[in-house]
This record gives sequence, C-alpha cells and structure tokens, in this order.
Amino acid sequence: MSNNTYDNQEKLRAAYALNMCTVSVSQIVDYNDEYILEQEYEAILNNLNLEEMPKDEALLNILVKLLNVITFFRIDKVKRAQIEKKYQRNVKNAIWSAVPNIGVIVAGDPVTVGLSLATQVGIGYMNYRKAKANALADKENSEVELRITAMEQFNALRRELFTTAWRLADEYEFPDRYRLTERQISQYNEILMDTDEIRKYERLTAIEDKFEAYLPFWYYKGHTAKFIAEDKSNSIDDSAREYYIKQAKEHFERYEKLNSFNILREDELTASFALEYVDLLLLDDQPDMDKIKELITTAVKMAGNANDILELCAVAYLKTGQTEEASRLLRILVNENYNAATNAKLLSRIYVSEFLRDTNPLAKVQYETLARRVSPAWLFPMPEEKNGDTLLLDQNLRNRYLSDQRIDLQKDYQDIIGQFIDKNIVLFNRIIPVPVNDAPDDYFSNTESAIKRRRQDVYEALEKDSRNEYRQSIRESGYRFRYIELINEMLTALDSLTLFRDSEEKGDMIQGIRQKLEETSGDLKAIQEKLNHDDRFSIMDYEKIQKSFSFERLTKDFFDKLNEIVEEGINKAESLDELDNLDLDLSAFCREHGLTESNQNHVGKIGSPDDDEESVYISVDVLGENEKDERFNKNKFISMLRAVEEAAGSIIADETKTELLVKGSQQFDLYFKNVNLKGDAFKVKTLAVIDDQSRADQDLFITSDGVVPVKHGKVDKLRRFEKIEYQGKSLKLGWPEEYSNSAVNLGNLYSLIEKLGKIRNE
Repeated sequence: MSNNTYDNQEKLRAAYALNMCTVSVSQIVDYNDEYILEQEYEAILNNLNLEEMPKDEALLNILVKLLNVITFFRIDKVKRAQIEKKYQRNVKNAIWSAVPNIGVIVAGDPVTVGLSLATQVGIGYMNYRKAKANALADKENSEVELRITAMEQFNALRRELFTTAWRLADEYEFPDRYRLTERQISQYNEILMDTDEIRKYERLTAIEDKFEAYLPFWYYKGHTAKFIAEDKSNSIDDSAREYYIKQAKEHFERYEKLNSFNILREDELTASFALEYVDLLLLDDQPDMDKIKELITTAVKMAGNANDILELCAVAYLKTGQTEEASRLLRILVNENYNAATNAKLLSRIYVSEFLRDTNPLAKVQYETLARRVSPAWLFPMPEEKNGDTLLLDQNLRNRYLSDQRIDLQKDYQDIIGQFIDKNIVLFNRIIPVPVNDAPDDYFSNTESAIKRRRQDVYEALEKDSRNEYRQSIRESGYRFRYIELINEMLTALDSLTLFRDSEEKGDMIQGIRQKLEETSGDLKAIQEKLNHDDRFSIMDYEKIQKSFSFERLTKDFFDKLNEIVEEGINKAESLDELDNLDLDLSAFCREHGLTESNQNHVGKIGSPDDDEESVYISVDVLGENEKDERFNKNKFISMLRAVEEAAGSIIADETKTELLVKGSQQFDLYFKNVNLKGDAFKVKTLAVIDDQSRADQDLFITSDGVVPVKHGKVDKLRRFEKIEYQGKSLKLGWPEEYSNSAVNLGNLYSLIEKLGKIRNE
C-alpha cells in the first residue's frame, strides 16, 4: 500500500490519465485505423499537458509503450505494401519465365524450332505455376509473421496497461470504480452511435456510475440532453425541453469541475463544451455574463489552431457584444484564408460600425488593409467620410450592400445551376451503355464533337454485334427506368434549395417534365420491344432515344423557370440574414454534389431537410402500365455469387490440375490481369473461373448469364444456363460443342449451373 496521501482531485486526475490510456489502447485494437493511430500519436507526443499529468513512472511506461505500438503499426502498413509489391513482381517474373527462348526461334531450323518451342512452352508453363505458387506462399508466410507480431504487440500493450492500472491503484488508492475496462469502453462507444437521442441519453444514464473519472462522458451526456431540448422534430412538450436543458447544464457543470485537471494542452472537446454551455446560459433571463466570458476564453484557449472552433468562438464573442475580441479572431481566420468570404463580411461590418461610432481610430486603416487582401465584393461598404446623421448613413450603406449582395448571389446561383445541369447531362448520357471502357466525362457531354463520337462508336459496335452482346447490354440496362430514377434524384437534390423547395410553381415545373416523358413513352416502348424480341435495334433507334430522351429536351423549360424563381426569390430578400441563409443553402448544395463555388468559403449544414429520404416526384407509370424494368437485379447477382461460394468446395476434384477462382479473390483478379481480354465486360459479369492448368488450357467462365468457354485465351460465345445438358462425362453446350475436364466434378458443376439458372429466371 502507498504511504503517500492524495486528495480526491489527485486521485481523479490519476484515474482519468489511466482511463485515457485505456481508451487509446481500445481504439488502436478495435479500429487499427491509420487516422486513429496518427491522432493518438499526436495526442501523446505533442498535446499532453505535462504540468497536469501525474508524475508516475507507471504512466510514463504505458505512454512510451503506446508510442512504440503506434510506430509499429505505421511501419506495419509500409511492410504490407512492400510484401504486396514483391508478390506482384514475383508473379510478373514467373510469367516471363514461361516465355520461350527467343534465340531458339532466330537460330534454329523449322523442325528444331517446333520441337524446342513445344518443350519450352510446357516446361515454362509448369515453371510459371510453380513460381506463382511459391510467390503466394512467401506472401502468406510474410503476412502471417506480421499478424503474429501484431498479436504480440497487442498482448504486450494490454499487459503493460494492466500493470499500470495495478501500480496507480496501489499508489493513489483510488476506488476501483474509477477505472474503466475495455468492455465498458466498447459499450460506451456503441451507445454513442445510437441515432435515437432520447434512448441514447437513457443508456448513458444507466452507465454513468462507471464513468465518474472519464471527462468526455459528461460532455457527451450534456451534449445529448442539449440536442434533445433543441430538436423540434421529437415532439416532446415544453416542460420536457426545460427538463433536458436543466440536465444539460448539470452535466456541463460536472464536466467543468472535472476539467480542472485537463491533461491535454489543446482539447476540441473542452472548447465544444464551453461554447455549448454558453448557448444554454444565454437562454437565462439574466445570463451570468462573467461566467459566459470565462467560458468563451476557455474555448479559444483549448481550440488551439482548429479554425472551425475559432470561427464559432468569434460568433460567440459577437453574440455577447465583445466585438474587439471577435475581430481579433476574425483577422486570424482571414489571414489563414479560412472561410474568408464570411469572415471578411463580418470583420468589415465591425470596422464600418467602429468608424461610424468613433470607437476605433484605426478602423478605416484596418478596413483598407482587409480590402487589399480579399475580394471587394465580400466587404461591407466603407463611407469616405462621416457626414450628417450616422444612423441614416449606416442605413444607406446597408441598402447599398444588400443590393450588391443580391446581384452577386444571383450570379452564383446561375453558375452553380449551370454546373449542376452539366453534371446531370453526363450522368444522363452514361445511362445508355457505350462500347468504350472507362470513357471520361467529356465523352458524355453534349458538345457536337462528343455526340458525333458516341454515335460513331455505337454505330461500329452495332455493325459488329453478330452475337447480339452489345444489344443485350442495352436491353438489360433498363435505360427507360434509369432515366426516371435520375430525374427523381435530380429533383430531390434541388429540394435542398429553399427557393425551389418552397416555390408555389414547383408542382407545375415537375408536371412539365412528366408530360414530356409521357409523350415519348410510346416510341421508347416500341424500341424496347425490338431489343426484347428480334434484336433489330439499329443506329436509327439509338438516335431516336438520344433525341426523344435528351436531358435538354426533358428539362430545359424546368431549368429556365428555376432560374427565374431564383432571381425573383433573391430580389425579395429584405435583409442580409435572408441572403446569408440563401447563400448557406447554395454552399451546402455545392458540397453535397461536388460543385465548385465561386468562393469556397462558406460554412453551413450539408444536406437537405429530408437527407435520409429520396422523394419520388415522377413514378415509372409514366412509361405506361405494367411496364417491366429490364435491368438484371443486383440482388440476383449477389445470390448467384453466394451459390457459387457455397458450391466451390465440391467443384474441383484435382486442385493440382485445375483451380476454381471465385469473384472477390486475389487469384480471380490476377487471372484477369494476365489474360488478354478486351475491356472489363467479362470480368464484371463473371462469378467464377474454372482455370484449367493442363496443356489443354480450356478454361470456363461462369457468368450471371451462362457459361463461356475460353480456349487458350480466346473467348468463345455465351452458352445460356438452360441450353446446357449433362451427359456423364461432359457438359453439352449446344451441338457440337461440349466441355469436359477430368479434374472437375461435372455432376456438381451441373447442379450449380441449374441453381444459377433458377436464380436468374425467378
């Protein structure tokens, strides 16, 4: 037992330090994530407040051990990459070893060359398989060694943690309930993932007695209570909201008391706590301003260089009338080019206000300095001099600024809507399959050259499509239904823009698109009938689809009207607050859909009010009643792949002669890298490959449509599941073709083929 006497705060500090180490260990073990590793490494090496850390050898040892383990896993990642690179290099070398000696071809007579090549190809192929197997074995051995070493590292870390807990408990004599276990931490992390906030709060309450000495727990409990109180969608009454506000304040007070020994130099959690507590205190009838100012100071101190937190601190200063402190932070943020547009607006407004009120003799100089560093369009206008009524002058400046901001915002909306149209044109044009792999976005644009290029490629593919494979890809693309899905996705995306969502003309605009879809549905049905039955689909049919279902034809009137609505809506905005809300709408829309803002410096909530639900504005009945979606169901593909995986162990009778390579395995991917097939079409639809390693080299692709024989790397035509018959020693693929392989259990293979056929036809 310890001879030292420690007060309760010192005991809590020691327990908190131990718990932080336990959480670090738990996160490293549970996640093994590069970001988590870097975060923990940074926290230990550069963010510990050594002045507040208990000076105990046991804590030092566990922290050093943590750093060592984190370093091990950073090195481990590099080693794994090297192992993979070495394996791929060895496989490549194995392939080259199978190539015949070029000297024999050049120097020998025809008979000698023929015999030598036959011998070399056979030996080379066997050498390749052997070298490939050896390379894979070396790779697996190296990876096993790494896994064993990782387990040893974890074990040692856990042992060290247990030793640390033992020594600290003995030295500080704190209650065992202060100490967190990995199981408690896992439960806590799971609770924090709960999306039902009220249930989350109840679950946190149930375990709070285990977290007396863990500071973050009290922040998250207070944050959850505050969220419940402010959430207008949970339908709780006013008295319940008051209860949760009261609870949030109590939890934040508990956090503040424990935070007296914060052992981190910078702590975004503490900064967040302080700002959220400020929001609660400002709700009081007579807010404790001294307390509020102290909390904001804490938030700034603990934010460090986290610009997003400093932004919120600046806003908190403005809420409480501390404009001098706010401008100090805003200058920092503008200098760092963080959210420069918004911060320059706020800062310029402060300078103009100080100039008009004579509260800052340097206001005009500071404004001019700011004007040289940012876009003048962002700045609140500064008057040349103060003439007459300053209040009237201020109002005139507001009106002028409001007018300028309207014009700028209208230009921004017009630009972003244009980008959104271009993006959807590409997505729309990608729906009809083209015979070009990995074509760039430019290929699918609506420029004259891109349209001509697509038409020429499709024309050539249709001319060469003797097996109807390309026509089949169009038939099964379900393009008609996919067009409607894309338009619904587009309309749902636009719903995040208030000006569209709340427009009285929204319904008529959508009806206009629906009407154009109805007008073309008959022609499209006739074209689909050609694809479904007699394969007479021609380039004229392709052009008809492109013309009838062009994105421009379907949506031009819609977007022309949308631009009108945006212009009118912005003109009606009567305050800067309204314009800022519309600006934030646009910023969130850009981030959500990968569009480029004229300035990328906004902050705001990403997403629409109904982020989790996609609206269906136009139903598929616009194509006619009982129309069938011709797309092959992805769920069916997954079911077929599962059937292959279940049967895999019973298909191959002799693994030394033949392998079954199932989709998703490294061997499957490597096969398609080593064989010379045009494009990725076969790989995409292939469930497994029966890789014949004999000199006959008669492989068989098992695809979602049927089987495809591959002889010496040459792909034969597709054989549908229902056309295949089993006759004891071979599979009949349609006279005169058959498939046989003594290393394959043909009966089990046929059973799998029957099962796949049933899944496809369900």
